[in-house]
Amino acid sequence: MSEETHKNPSPRLGRAPAALIGLVVVLLIIFLVNYVVGLFNIRADLTEYKVFTLSKGTKNILAELETPVTVRYYVTDDARIMSPAERSQARRVEDLLDEYVENAPVREIELVNDKGEFEKRRVRMLTVKKLNPEPNTDAEDAAIIDGLQAGISGETNNEIFFGIAVECLDQRETIPFVPARPETVLEYDLSRAISNVHGGKDKAIRVMTGMQVGGGMGMNFQAPPTQPWMFYEQLSRDYEVEVIPSTSAEVPADTAALIVLHPFDITDEGQYAIDQYLLGGGNVIVFLDPNFFYARALGQSNPQMPGMPPQGGPAPTSNLDKLLGKWGVKYDANRVLADLDYGSEIIRRGNFSPTFLTLGREAVDPADGSGTIDDRIVSMLQQLNMLTPGGFELEPPAGVEAVALVQSSPTNQLVSSFDADPTQEGGADRIREDFESFGKRRALVARLTGTFKTAFPEGNPAASDEEDEETSPDEEGEGAGEEGADADSGEKEESLAESVEPGRVLLVADVDFIYDANVVRRQEIPGLGIQIPQFLNENLTLVQNAVEQFSGDPDLINVRSRSNVRRPFTRQSEWYREAQQKYQAQLAEFEEKAEEATDRINQILTQTPQDIDEALLSPEVQSELQSLQEQQVEFRRNARELEKEVTREFRRKLATFKFGNSFAMPALVIVFGIGLAVFRKAQTQAR
Repeated sequence: MSEETHKNPSPRLGRAPAALIGLVVVLLIIFLVNYVVGLFNIRADLTEYKVFTLSKGTKNILAELETPVTVRYYVTDDARIMSPAERSQARRVEDLLDEYVENAPVREIELVNDKGEFEKRRVRMLTVKKLNPEPNTDAEDAAIIDGLQAGISGETNNEIFFGIAVECLDQRETIPFVPARPETVLEYDLSRAISNVHGGKDKAIRVMTGMQVGGGMGMNFQAPPTQPWMFYEQLSRDYEVEVIPSTSAEVPADTAALIVLHPFDITDEGQYAIDQYLLGGGNVIVFLDPNFFYARALGQSNPQMPGMPPQGGPAPTSNLDKLLGKWGVKYDANRVLADLDYGSEIIRRGNFSPTFLTLGREAVDPADGSGTIDDRIVSMLQQLNMLTPGGFELEPPAGVEAVALVQSSPTNQLVSSFDADPTQEGGADRIREDFESFGKRRALVARLTGTFKTAFPEGNPAASDEEDEETSPDEEGEGAGEEGADADSGEKEESLAESVEPGRVLLVADVDFIYDANVVRRQEIPGLGIQIPQFLNENLTLVQNAVEQFSGDPDLINVRSRSNVRRPFTRQSEWYREAQQKYQAQLAEFEEKAEEATDRINQILTQTPQDIDEALLSPEVQSELQSLQEQQVEFRRNARELEKEVTREFRRKLATFKFGNSFAMPALVIVFGIGLAVFRKAQTQAR
């Protein structure tokens, strides 16, 4: 036995060196692969939305560069000053800029050499210079000249530079502070800046409205200037934007796109101006609302000045009655759309509102095939929000094509503005109790294209009014009168009766859709006074996409849409709604009984003479009052307990989901591994 053991040493001793050698070989392969990948800048983007890969729109913008563009990247690259998170972010920005350089074309252009002579050289059309603006250096001076200022690090509390300047010839754009998500948000900012410095702002956008959307001084000159609406700020970066009143008799001919925003004060002359602009081949984006929810906030922001009449905000309702009918659009300016499927949970009030809509992909691309996922305005949008919107029914006339880009669910109904307001007690309950589903989707955002006919067949209404005011010809003779009439008709400008070129209209049934409180939160960078917008949804992305498609560079649509990729927790909202529905009947019963007890108490007190103290009432009445008050307290306590149970039910489902992610799956992997090991050991022993 000992001799056999000596001739056949334990296999475990022989396997140990082989396993060690195998481990060393694997590590060497890993280091070698990592070196090769770094050497040749090989990358693989495994994220769902390819957030680390330049979009097709950005690549198209870079491919069109004919003049060299310089990007100066200013970052205080010092581990003693920047936090680890900020340095990691800075490296990601540098990687993104490298991607831009790699995708920029190389062209042969004439440059001046050291001898002052022109010579042709092959030059990459985009270059990046990384500068560390330390105190009292040329880099710091360059940063200040480029419009950057030192900000405060959010973690180390040190002053840092972290911005970008883009320059082409004499054009320059500055990104004063890099956003927190450079892989997506910064790509749009960079691509927009490159496009602007290379091509310049060459298009004019007019905003027709009676509201002060462009900021500046209001009626109260003692108050500080108001801030422009965010959509106005964003459009102003790429276009020449001008506000014109809703009473304008004419839209300037050089208008690339006309935005008609909440025309509550529009006149017939204003509608005629829109009509004639559209018939000339114009592009119109219209925001209407049966109940502009934030109109009251705008009214409160206009305080009364001493000695002046009160300056109220805009009316909550707006309409284009003459134009919509001619365009084949049915719209009720007095009723709000309620949607039980797309309604939202109002966190602060703790209830469900069917008129505050959260619109996901299903609203853009419905399962029934009635959506339009291929349209570039909405093709990549994931979440939109509307507050007390209206609804459109589309029956376009001949020559006009209508497409619903965003739609309600079939479970919708038009309701009164009073019930639609979630601040009114019981409004949502009344909507649910009396709900009668329309059964078909209504359009919330719609696009009309084609050849339109005028809504003013009799011509300019202003001219008609002037003619009505004119006196009849005097007795100078019929010939003189006819001659004067011919002269007037010669001077009179003829109105367009139908489109001379195809026009486009985008209709949005909500003005809150574009109001700042519904779309953005402004975060201020300490020490800089710079505000970084934190967008709450993709409403403004849709607006910018529409303006871009109507008048600008379509490649930016692709970049901008990708910059707002988000994955909302829609399943959590469904769980909370399911928990509410489980206890809804009991909760309504307790609330109803509490209201009945309150009404009975009020009835008893109302029937009691005012000069009689409650203590002097008969024992029977006092006993009934006490019993009713106890019932009232009990019913309300039960209602509160049910509301707590709703929250507990939701948290139980959420905890189960978290447990599955955190423990169940790893446990299954461990069990599978142990089972596999046991199975292999059994097979080895069998041999």
